[in-house]
Amino acid sequence: MAKTSKTLQEKDLELLGIKSLIDGGRITKMADFMKLSPTKLAKALGINYGRYMAKLAHPEKFTVGEIVKMAATLEVDKQVLFNIASQSI
Repeated sequence: MAKTSKTLQEKDLELLGIKSLIDGGRITKMADFMKLSPTKLAKALGINYGRYMAKLAHPEKFTVGEIVKMAATLEVDKQVLFNIASQSI
C-alpha cells in the first residue's frame, strides 16, 4: 500500500494557524513570522534558528528555494509569500 502524505491540518495545528493568518491577510511582512513557530519553520527550511531569524529581519537574504519550501510547508501559494517578502524589503 502506498504511503500517503498527511495534510497540514493532520501534521501541525501551529502551522495550520500560520496558514490561516497568511490566508486572512494578517501577515504582511516577514518579521511577522518571528513569533510564529520559528523553530519549526527553520527546521522545515533546513536552516538553523539563528539564520532563519536573521533572514526574517533581512528578507532579501531568503533564497527562492527557501520561499518555495516555506510555501509548500504552510500549504500557501508561493506567490503570496514572495509578495510578503518583497514588501518587507
